[in-house]
Amino acid sequence: MAYRGVLDDVTACIEFRAPSRLPMFALGLEFDLHSAGVTCAQSRTDVDRTVQCTIEAVGRFDYDWAMVFPDDYVEFEPLGLEMNHQEDVPAMPRAYLPMTRDVLRRFRLPDAKRAMRMPIHLEMIRELKEALGDTACIAGRIAAPFSALALVYGIDALLIGLLEDPDLVRDNARFFIDHQAAFGAAQFEAGADLLWLGDCVAASNFISLDHYAAFAFKPAAHVADALAPLPGHVVYHAAETALPYLKLEAQLPVSAVNVGEGVSIASVKKALGTRRCLMGNFDPMLLRDGSPEEVAHAAKTMIEENTPGGGYIFNTGEGIMTTTPAENVEAMMRAAKSVAGG
Repeated sequence: MAYRGVLDDVTACIEFRAPSRLPMFALGLEFDLHSAGVTCAQSRTDVDRTVQCTIEAVGRFDYDWAMVFPDDYVEFEPLGLEMNHQEDVPAMPRAYLPMTRDVLRRFRLPDAKRAMRMPIHLEMIRELKEALGDTACIAGRIAAPFSALALVYGIDALLIGLLEDPDLVRDNARFFIDHQAAFGAAQFEAGADLLWLGDCVAASNFISLDHYAAFAFKPAAHVADALAPLPGHVVYHAAETALPYLKLEAQLPVSAVNVGEGVSIASVKKALGTRRCLMGNFDPMLLRDGSPEEVAHAAKTMIEENTPGGGYIFNTGEGIMTTTPAENVEAMMRAAKSVAGG
């Protein structure tokens, strides 16, 4: 079960000290809601139902964190996106905004305590913190500025903008640095212990290393710098597996970097040449398709390989798919905790 002292153990891992127990996270998110029969529509607006589902998932699967992440658009709807809110599909825009200077000039920072679903997101964090206290790491989320542009304008428009109007991309990034930092600060104020800084569009399967360095790295660093004085941790996640990108990510002023599945974290730790806590990176495909025995063996192997030298927290590389058998998630968490002393 979640335990008192988990926040101290998270900090210990980040600082390369020995934790009393290795924290065990998993990107359950959609899986937990689906398993509990909570629809996407309910997860967007039903605070009590979503909070209760999250608490039950912490108990059932023995997660050491509880994350609030109904969808990617909580903080972007107030910018003028017309959304499609279907019952069983995560919120998506009916159409992206045009990437023009006129649109950028119209943007204003929304009030997180008043604007559309933003207060609902904050209330979920408050209620989770009230219910779980310091027995679980309460996690909120924001998109890093580069990925925020993709969510608002669409990936195609963003990638074309890198080539045709890089100054417009940079100017947009400046707005979203302030935008995301403000929403992140509001989540820390509501009780979040950790923020998930998602940047999956800044990964090697979308942009070159030069483009990452020029357009994604600095905006993400500025958001992390803005949040640094606040009490809480920031974890950067681009689902990255390519070492040159991970070497840059490790230079971000964040508490930890979550690594994508398919690469050995132990080998990444050796290659980085820097002390940066790494999280990850259990394979969601194996979690879905393997037997409980295969899942348990893989989880034990990961812990044994990745914990030497410190600076590691167990997590999945990406989100657990809704079609994953619950017994496999239970096997992963039980096996990981058995070898790590949890």
